[in-house]
Amino acid sequence: MMSGLFIGGASGEMARANRAEAAGERAARTAAEVRTQTEAITCDVEKLFMITEALWTILKEQHGYSDDDLIGKIQEIDLRDGKLDGKVAKQNNPACPQCKRALIGKHPVCLYCGTEVTRGPFER
Repeated sequence: MMSGLFIGGASGEMARANRAEAAGERAARTAAEVRTQTEAITCDVEKLFMITEALWTILKEQHGYSDDDLIGKIQEIDLRDGKLDGKVAKQNNPACPQCKRALIGKHPVCLYCGTEVTRGPFER
């Protein structure tokens, strides 16, 4: 009888150990996916920095803008929400041109009346 209790207890421990191992493997896979996504985002940000610097260089060389012009425009955009905090102001959802209800999310049509909606390139 003691050996049966021992075997039952051991199998329960093995089952718990297997579940813990599977959970650890899932966590490791998730961590690897997050690292991959982070590396991709970092690469995208670096590309955007390079593109931005190239565009600014063109504007300075071909149109005579100065760094002070750029800084002034950055501060103007930053202050749209009344705070100089280095963040773009959150935009409220624009209204549908037809029914005037607030547009929801990034849908290409108004969810209320079906009107096709075009969004500007900088709308979030």
